[in-house]
Amino acid sequence: MNQLITNIPAQWRVAFGILFTAIIMTIIYDYGWQVGLPLSLRNLSGVILFACIMFGAGAAYVGARIYGSTYKQAIKIALFIPLIWHIKEMVVTMGFYGFAAGLYSGIQGPYLFYYGTMCMVIAIFHLCYQLVLKFQHQSTDKLFKTTSVLFLPMFILGGLEMIGLFVFGVDIFVFQGFLAGYRAFIQ
Repeated sequence: MNQLITNIPAQWRVAFGILFTAIIMTIIYDYGWQVGLPLSLRNLSGVILFACIMFGAGAAYVGARIYGSTYKQAIKIALFIPLIWHIKEMVVTMGFYGFAAGLYSGIQGPYLFYYGTMCMVIAIFHLCYQLVLKFQHQSTDKLFKTTSVLFLPMFILGGLEMIGLFVFGVDIFVFQGFLAGYRAFIQ
């Protein structure tokens, strides 16, 4: 076990720890009833899984920064968790509806908004990390410049969504866009 940990680069350890926790919680949440695990334990694993999915990117970002990653490298490491979850959801959808429908569902707006949300989570964790460094009188990045850049994806997606909704009367990304594309795809 020690050799496994030493072979993982230090910047990636928190991300892999969160990923490992999410995998274990998914197994308990999805299959715990088959081995007779109590409902309260399965529900707790669901809450922990949700925390891994929603806050794992921020925690992985801070872990990468603590272990010496640059700003850009830490963002790439942090987006590893959402990417793995996204691929897992596409594979699950492919299992139900086939390869093409699963792939199509994976490139839809809710996932774009999920990545935008993850960038905002990373921004909040980055802001907290930079404030802690500032209060400890250590060197920090430009606080608001580096934080505000991470809010841009959500602002761009939200702006495009609002333009589509108010100008064309169509929900581009979220639901109407998905259904229009899916109907065109199956006909």
